[in-house]
Amino acid sequence: MTPASGPIESFAGMRVTVVGLGRFGGGVGAARWLASQGARVTVTDSASEESLAVSIAQLEGLDITLHLGGHDEADFTETDLLVVNPAVPKTMPLLAQALAAGVPTTTEINLFIERCCAPIIGVTGSVGKSTTVAMIGHIAQHHRTTHVGGNIGKSLLAELDTIEPDHLVVLELSSFQLEDLPIIAKGPHVAVVTNLMPNHLDRHGTMA
Repeated sequence: MTPASGPIESFAGMRVTVVGLGRFGGGVGAARWLASQGARVTVTDSASEESLAVSIAQLEGLDITLHLGGHDEADFTETDLLVVNPAVPKTMPLLAQALAAGVPTTTEINLFIERCCAPIIGVTGSVGKSTTVAMIGHIAQHHRTTHVGGNIGKSLLAELDTIEPDHLVVLELSSFQLEDLPIIAKGPHVAVVTNLMPNHLDRHGTMA
């Protein structure tokens, strides 16, 4: 990936392609938030409109262009920024073409962590992430305002304006989401690792 050169100050008028709408909230959250920031958003996904119906419904009424059931090379090479769903394979040829064209790339979770002013507890691991996040969030909410999201199915980008420095954020982070955190050289203030098993080796290659 070609990282964006520091946090982007304004998305107004920027052409942004969200690669992978998906069904678990991240793509929808990124697209909705970027549109609210004035970006000219295009969402591209190889899945069909029918299979993405629930996610598409959450974008209704927004000025967002949908390219579904396949990809258009121009969406990758003639844009100002790519926001890539973590589930999209790193080996996707169009990502290589975007890299060659010098298009900066980021992710929904990176956009959030760059802009979050509150302490973040990040929870990862092969199994048990969602349960652990829910438990931490339940305990923490009795002590301070707590925001729970990430891979648990809810993007917190829409809550950025309501998050205060004395709040707490609890994020479920998959290994796929963590792969791209080095782009922004920033991460959670507290890290919880539930366990480590030989999962997703089709993506990561080896346990190392």
